[in-house]
Amino acid sequence: MTDFMASSLTILLLLIGMFVVLGVMSLMLKRREITVKSPVDKEMLTRTAAHGLQDQIQNMQMDLMGTQLLATLIVSLPFSYFGMKAHILSNQFPWGLALCITLGLTFAAYKTWRQFSTLEKLRLGYTAEIATANELIGLQGKGYQVFHDIQADGFNIDHLAIGRNGVFTIETKGRHKRNRDSKASSKGNGKNYQLRFKDGRLCFPSWVETKPIEQALRQANWVNQWLSKATGNPVTSTPVLVFPGWFVTSQSKPPFPILNHKQLVKVLPTAGNQELTQQQVDAIVYQVTQRCLSKKTLSK
Repeated sequence: MTDFMASSLTILLLLIGMFVVLGVMSLMLKRREITVKSPVDKEMLTRTAAHGLQDQIQNMQMDLMGTQLLATLIVSLPFSYFGMKAHILSNQFPWGLALCITLGLTFAAYKTWRQFSTLEKLRLGYTAEIATANELIGLQGKGYQVFHDIQADGFNIDHLAIGRNGVFTIETKGRHKRNRDSKASSKGNGKNYQLRFKDGRLCFPSWVETKPIEQALRQANWVNQWLSKATGNPVTSTPVLVFPGWFVTSQSKPPFPILNHKQLVKVLPTAGNQELTQQQVDAIVYQVTQRCLSKKTLSK
């Protein structure tokens, strides 16, 4: 084998790990583009405080990680290059090392797939919660106090809205819209991507769920127990389930409001199940504020 062929093969082997990871990511991005789309257009959301700074911080963090990786490669690649090239020129192929590399790359490809899938779910959930939070701003103009991401016992409450007509425990769920469902769902009432509540089930165009309903009820019960104990007055919160970007309809009466995020400002002022005095509202707001500010309250 000539020196040029050995050098070329060495460079190819050194880059194969990067090719594997980028290949898996490219395939997953292509698959997502073909099969699903986001339920919410992020460009249409109201910018929150420090939104631009948050983007800059995230970009700078990625740049910093890239610089650290580059520094590692600058030191290690020359040694890897000459060591691997020497093996190739000696015609003594390290089969044991090759097996370890193959197993390592297989594991890296699997981890990339798992991590990318998790990242997509987190991004979807984040976008959905931001969309709901944007709409809840409208309730603040009507005298409601709104809180986000309240830490509970091993879980979190996405949003909590407090007004004179009660407390609302709001759970937001992000669900991708599957492209294959577009034609099927558009047949009903001229609305695309419909979510129907029927007989205790959430009926999407091509799948059915019940767990979000159970989760919303559990979270509302937890809020009831916590606030009743913390304020010394009975509190009965109303669970609310929100699916941003979906057209929500009901074929049977739901146990609590199940809404599109844009319905929140209109529905919640008429959906409360408890009349509260201003003193009770202030007591509830105080307890929620304390929990949001201090992690020490989580153990109480």
